[in-house]
Amino acid sequence: MALVSLPPELRSICRRLTSTKVEHLPPLLPILLKDVARCQEPLSRPLEPKASESSPEAALLVHTLKTQINTLLTGRTTQGHFVGAALVKAVVETGGWESLRASDPWVRGLISIIKKKDPIVTKDLCIVTLTKIYTLMHEYPTLVREIVTPTLPDFANACLQILKPPVSSKVGKAPYSLIETIFEAISTLISLHPTTLRQFSAKFRTEIRPFLVPTSSDNVLIPTPLQVSSRRLAVRLHMTTAKGGDSADWTRYVEELAKTLHSTADQVFRAVRETWESTSGYKPQSVNFDVEPQGGGDDPSQLPRWVGVQAGGERIIGLLDFIGEYLHCHTRVAVTVPLTALVDLTSRISSIRPPTSSKDKLDSGMNPAIGREERDELWTVLAEIQVAAIKMHISLIQRLEKNYIPLAQESLDQTLRILQFTYRLPQARTIIFTLMKEMLRLCGPTLPKFTVESLGLLMKCCCRDLLGAAGYLPKPKLQSSSTLQNGQKPKTISQNADAFLPGKSQDDMMSVSLSAEHLSAAEALLTTLFNHLPQQHIPSSLRSQMIKTAILSCNRDAQVASILHPARDRSGRTPQVILPYLTQQFPRDESVEILRFNFRPIATGPTGEFMETDDAMVMDEDEQTQTESRSNGFSFGQGFDTEYSSAFAAPAPAAQFKASSPIPMRSAEPVQTPFLAQPLETKIQSVSEVTVVEPPSASISSLKRKNEDASAEISLSKRVEIEATFPTTTPSAPVGKAHGGEDESSDDESVHLNMELDSDDEDEDEDEDE
Repeated sequence: MALVSLPPELRSICRRLTSTKVEHLPPLLPILLKDVARCQEPLSRPLEPKASESSPEAALLVHTLKTQINTLLTGRTTQGHFVGAALVKAVVETGGWESLRASDPWVRGLISIIKKKDPIVTKDLCIVTLTKIYTLMHEYPTLVREIVTPTLPDFANACLQILKPPVSSKVGKAPYSLIETIFEAISTLISLHPTTLRQFSAKFRTEIRPFLVPTSSDNVLIPTPLQVSSRRLAVRLHMTTAKGGDSADWTRYVEELAKTLHSTADQVFRAVRETWESTSGYKPQSVNFDVEPQGGGDDPSQLPRWVGVQAGGERIIGLLDFIGEYLHCHTRVAVTVPLTALVDLTSRISSIRPPTSSKDKLDSGMNPAIGREERDELWTVLAEIQVAAIKMHISLIQRLEKNYIPLAQESLDQTLRILQFTYRLPQARTIIFTLMKEMLRLCGPTLPKFTVESLGLLMKCCCRDLLGAAGYLPKPKLQSSSTLQNGQKPKTISQNADAFLPGKSQDDMMSVSLSAEHLSAAEALLTTLFNHLPQQHIPSSLRSQMIKTAILSCNRDAQVASILHPARDRSGRTPQVILPYLTQQFPRDESVEILRFNFRPIATGPTGEFMETDDAMVMDEDEQTQTESRSNGFSFGQGFDTEYSSAFAAPAPAAQFKASSPIPMRSAEPVQTPFLAQPLETKIQSVSEVTVVEPPSASISSLKRKNEDASAEISLSKRVEIEATFPTTTPSAPVGKAHGGEDESSDDESVHLNMELDSDDEDEDEDEDE
């Protein structure tokens, strides 16, 4: 117990801090932090305000530790400031409320370090430590009142001085890494203490303006993480509005971004005569064709100025990402999302169709007042703009979830239009796969047939990517250079001579390298296509390609989904069963084992033909696979022995018995259930060279077995006729020898039992023949 109350690490920390010079402490910092994490009990125990000689040893050591940390923070060395800030963060995380209660001098010391000319890494660590302290104190109103409220304004002022240093000071601009840390810290604290930071919202909004939607016209390169952090801070600034106005401000800012995007699109899309009509009431602005496309301004309420189609396209992409950040960030109150304005934006972007041939370039859809160079720049940046629009739809569907269903059909049409012109880009396919997966999960089962058929290009792209990643994508065939064009001999061109050499069959396939995110999106989409689409509406060729892709790419989830959601033909049967392939690829998977022992293809037929299946459902396997499957009790692909061919039928009608279709059987006795009829029990006796059949008193049925091998000879069926009433044993027509016919008739032959009612005349004729 003594070791638990006083861990040896606490003595080690105090000894190292008192005996080691401050300049030599940074290399020991990993050891110090590890030891602090092991001293949770003494750091979280209540202590006396002032330690004395009579105090326990643990209290004395904790007091010594806190005193050494204060000394490091108030010292003059930058090494001490860095080590002190790191130790403060470790102690408050480990000690809990007791350490937070005594952190007031640490907080003030960290704020003073931010204002000094310490290295950037030290200031960065001080900002992170202060943010951690303020976040932990949010649960304790007393600490918020005593420590956070008095010191948080000083912290905000210190951050603003870094972002915009005074003119009198000779301090240069802060690096982007430190600016990103400040934005993340303020955006974290503004949701916890909006009232305290309300007075600084306008200043921070001005400082984040250059980083929100940068373009190439700014002549600076803004890192993407800094753009994301600045947008997140801009979104959360609406929380500083007076009570009741933050929801209205959120909606107003989103609508302003939509209007800014429309005005930018008026300049960027001026090379095209748009057929789009606004549904949100926006009226396009007039465009001056004598100058380059441009927008923005120097006013603090506007975004920075941009010039050129490329810069304008970057501004549109940035605005779409900005709107997506508004949809991603959580709000304190319920907000109103302007869906009409957002869908209107994506409708306008998806309506722009780049030309696919030289004839389309001269089409009336192009503006003749715009030169060729500007049109080419537009087609270059249009694909990225459309991808950004798809990303905004993903943010919208993640925010609305099931409330997105009313927009699903229109969004689906927009996505398919964009896919037709951007499917060549891997990034576009990745984003579209992700959106379609989310959309089909919401409304896939209710899609009509013509809509499912319109997803053909999406299914082909998904299968092609997965086959390419697995190395089964066929190589494009080379066109012969000897082909005459317009009756003239083609020009001589240099070609790869090795391409004409005979190669192996595997050389006809090629592999494509795709990102992990791309493959994950394609695999998830393939599974969703099986799970959430009406399989009867998918063309059979596309479904076969999807099943082939799932098998070759070893996609377990897609194969399981294809088995659980089979495609039925017009007769209601399921001709494609890939369970043998699935069990071969994943023999030890639990879900596959459960499916293997519970799935029965015989139960997938039409309701009018009980226990019937198609011969194509039984797939041929090699001898090794059949041997393994028999040893495991697996029934697919096995033969159908005559000795186990029990007949299952419904109760017999009054007139005639019909034979049932063949079914694959296990090499075990069938389980008797109330859903199956009693099997036929036949006893054969030899009485004066006449075969006598003794039928049971219950209803009688027969089982007809088809030969699975198409090349095998069909044996002659044997006919047994039985009287309709069975008061006594009646001999039937001879069908063979009772005991001596084993050599002539093999046990492997099929027996066709066709039981009919015989009239009295027919019985007399048979007796005369005998």
